[in-house]
Amino acid sequence: DRGAVFVRQVLQLLSFCCHTDTKAMQNGGKTAQQNWCNMALSEPLLRELQTILKKLKEEPQPITDYCALLKPLCETLERILRKGLKQPGSLFGINKRDYWSWMESTSNYLSNDKYNPFLNRAIDLTKTSPKLHTLQGRGRCFIRLALAKKIVSVPIEHLLRNARLTEYWYDTGLSIIANPPLAQALMSLLFALTDINFELDVKNASFLDESWVIPVYKRLELVPCKCLGMTIRYLENRIFVVKVEENGVAGEDHKIEPGDIVDELFQESLYGCKQGKVNRLLREHQGWPVYVSVIKCRLPDGTIYPPLVGKIKQLKEELKEFEIKEMNKKGPAPMPAHALLPQDFPERAPVHDPEGKAEFNAKYVAQVSTGKYGDVAEIEGAVEKALEQNKQQEIAENKEVHVELTETEVIITDLKTNTELSKHSYTEISSCGRRSDMAKYFAFIAGDTQCSVSRNFTAFVFEAASAEESKIILCSIAQGFGRTSWFV
Repeated sequence: DRGAVFVRQVLQLLSFCCHTDTKAMQNGGKTAQQNWCNMALSEPLLRELQTILKKLKEEPQPITDYCALLKPLCETLERILRKGLKQPGSLFGINKRDYWSWMESTSNYLSNDKYNPFLNRAIDLTKTSPKLHTLQGRGRCFIRLALAKKIVSVPIEHLLRNARLTEYWYDTGLSIIANPPLAQALMSLLFALTDINFELDVKNASFLDESWVIPVYKRLELVPCKCLGMTIRYLENRIFVVKVEENGVAGEDHKIEPGDIVDELFQESLYGCKQGKVNRLLREHQGWPVYVSVIKCRLPDGTIYPPLVGKIKQLKEELKEFEIKEMNKKGPAPMPAHALLPQDFPERAPVHDPEGKAEFNAKYVAQVSTGKYGDVAEIEGAVEKALEQNKQQEIAENKEVHVELTETEVIITDLKTNTELSKHSYTEISSCGRRSDMAKYFAFIAGDTQCSVSRNFTAFVFEAASAEESKIILCSIAQGFGRTSWFV
């Protein structure tokens, strides 16, 4: 009996000690959590994030692209990720970093047991998107994907597990992420963020390089047709709609309007595409419903989407047929309407006179068939073939011609007889260029009809008075491309 009483007393004592320790641990945990909250309130960016988070929890869910709190949320997350980010020392800041610089390599530092399929998928989608061309754009796209997939805390969590890597990317004294107490507070807020449902259109990414403002994005399925009934214009790597036929497929129910941007056709991105791709895709999918994605020029409140203000102003100045309702007058000044050649000529070279014409004298070498190919890669071989052709025919002196480049076409006239040798509109000309080793010689390639549908191309080769004049003539032709509108 005494033994049983002793055992009971020991057990009661152990139970009391365990209860006391557990209670102490719980109190300590609450105190530590309270400290994190205090630190969050002392750091402006974390305080800002906490305020937005509280407001989001009061919003009806899911949170969409047009929620007023989405933009400040994303901007705050971006500022947190950029704060204290180390920049490598390099001449002129060429190797500038952004938070995407470390995020895209996150999966390289994960062991198999830490593999997160959602994280890796989000990184892969961001890396391969044809709509993004800057570190800023890719980082922003990833933030949107992470919010939608509830993994916004995951890359930071993986980075924090590697102290050396964290120190490599972030300054301990300046950043939130490399400061352990602040990082803990940040992680608490990010974990709370995963309780909110985001329903974001992650394919609406074409302007993330420039802005956090998300445009209205429409996916349309139009009836099978050979012609959409709209005129388009290539401007700064995008396809703008400048005119829509009232009775055309595109104009039905005002689905597509002047000022809109054709972003995708048959799920292929059109950013930076070559002229003629739209018509090629329509031919290849003839008889199919037309699947087209459009960036609307107006926001839900009716105002012009801010990144388009300057571009729409430029279109209004250059095209009489372009009409759009009165817009906000705020926005960046329009870019000059200079069309430039590729990397060969990075400087701006305005060459047209006030009447929109440019005139030069040159020597006509020859014309050479390039078959069904009209791209700039054919120029080099065409120049060589034209010179060889003249050599075989024993032509001692090339014919002197007058090259007139008007608003809409290229006219070649024989100086001696004053007869017109050729006339091609810019819609027929598919490319122009010259060889680097024979800079005086230049050429343009034209189809037997509009180049986007032509199956037969010819290169016209000329010799300029100097390499500099050859360059100016090519720049002038390139400006013609820039002023050309295309009907599809």
